[in-house]
Amino acid sequence: LFLGTNWTTIFLGIEERSGIDDADAVLGFGSLNAIVDMMIGLVAVVLVFFSIGAVVAARRVAKVPTIRLASTKQPPELSIGTDLTWHLFLSHIWSTGQDAVGNIKSELQLLLPDIKIFLDVDDLNDIGALEDYIQRSQVILFFLSRGYFRSQNCLREIRSSLEQSKPIVLVQ
Repeated sequence: LFLGTNWTTIFLGIEERSGIDDADAVLGFGSLNAIVDMMIGLVAVVLVFFSIGAVVAARRVAKVPTIRLASTKQPPELSIGTDLTWHLFLSHIWSTGQDAVGNIKSELQLLLPDIKIFLDVDDLNDIGALEDYIQRSQVILFFLSRGYFRSQNCLREIRSSLEQSKPIVLVQ
């Protein structure tokens, strides 16, 4: 539409100043209708490409696997305890576990779209409040990578989880 507007303005300007033959020589269009027809054709082609892309994207989204209940074929309704913010807290050491737990979070959110997961890079506001984040999480996942047990923050998360009797998942 931008090009059509510009070409139309240029065509009319050339036609007004020097005649239609000069406009044809400069732009390659013999009339204003040719420009309009060309733009309608281009817009139609863009709409076709957009429609094809939308169909392909919709099919791709439909094929994304999700966890569903066998009885209802619907995703499970995830319950969360009162005073809790997250279903899952991902505990890891930044140096060796950051990328892996980011992938775990992404994959779980694809499989269970309604799940709320705590991951420090997304949710941590205060490193001093790790125990509070643990308290506000339903389940704690410990990603045991190299150096995990040498991290003071990871040890705080373990201690807090045990003190609060949180359900624990270990991933190595």
